[in-house]
Amino acid sequence: LSSHLERSSLSTDSSDSCDVMSSALSSHLERLRSNKKELLFLDGGTGEELFRRGVPDDRKIWSATAVVNQQYHQSLKDVHRSFIDAGSNAITTNSYGITPGVGFSRDNMIKYVDVAGRLARESTKEGNDTIVLGSLGPLVESYRPDLVAEHKRGVEDYQAMATALAPHIDCFLAETISSIEEGSQAIEAVGNLPKVSLPMMVSFTLNGKGKIRSNESLAEAIPKVIKCADEKNVNLVGVLVNCAEPEAVTKAFEDVRSNSRLQGLLEERHLLLGAYANRLTPVPDQWSLETSEEAQAMRDDLSPKEYFDNFVKLWVNELGVQMIGGCCGITPEHIQFITCHLSKDTY
Repeated sequence: LSSHLERSSLSTDSSDSCDVMSSALSSHLERLRSNKKELLFLDGGTGEELFRRGVPDDRKIWSATAVVNQQYHQSLKDVHRSFIDAGSNAITTNSYGITPGVGFSRDNMIKYVDVAGRLARESTKEGNDTIVLGSLGPLVESYRPDLVAEHKRGVEDYQAMATALAPHIDCFLAETISSIEEGSQAIEAVGNLPKVSLPMMVSFTLNGKGKIRSNESLAEAIPKVIKCADEKNVNLVGVLVNCAEPEAVTKAFEDVRSNSRLQGLLEERHLLLGAYANRLTPVPDQWSLETSEEAQAMRDDLSPKEYFDNFVKLWVNELGVQMIGGCCGITPEHIQFITCHLSKDTY
């Protein structure tokens, strides 16, 4: 925890302000921006890994079971540590499922998001440079741009979650975002935090065609989230895609790579790109957790080697992706395979 509390020179004069960047995150960003061959290794799918280890798959609150029920707190910390041991430079708080959309009241949401942040921070080792990303997931349903919360209410809910996460994390991560509007709500919420100005990343989920679930393109979304972050005084450090088929991830980044004007903007803003695909079979457009009777089936063609050989190598070597990990179904074994094969000695 000491490394989290050690602050960089970005701090303000106010003693009670959180307008700072942790030394660990600052160091990672510096090396990534100074050398495009440098990588940040993310974690994999925390929820599915919890279920693989015996935590019940509650089809209402999903992985939040491991936060709400104290008996599973150690299992959650063990999952976080398993990804760190596999080589992850960053772990993500298990706050994804703690939302009003599954029935959490505002007070309980704040309470359990705080617990998720604390457990993630406790899972990092003393003096380690592992960073903690604070997950801000969809407030209503994953993959459903048609169900995104009304703007004002969405901002308020995200702000409550972000406030609870802030003491424990290095950077906010709005993830599995299904539309530019949904992303803008999370950005505005982070910008509204009093005395807090932690950096932020935004990660979009994609349909099978490589478009954001709202059918907006990633190339279209990136300038818009940059503009929104500027307007809300949010330090946006990365744009990612997650919880999508890896084939769709490739399509999205090929589109971004072919856009010379967008490439110039990314260079100018020192904005990092990231990818953490899932191992799920294709998720239908009208899918919802509320109506699902069982977990989405996993693909049998995305072993650690297949995920790396067919997708990760391409993203890193040809498409400018510098932050790499996995989402649902991507295990510590996948992350270990990636980190071993993309180490300084082999990459």
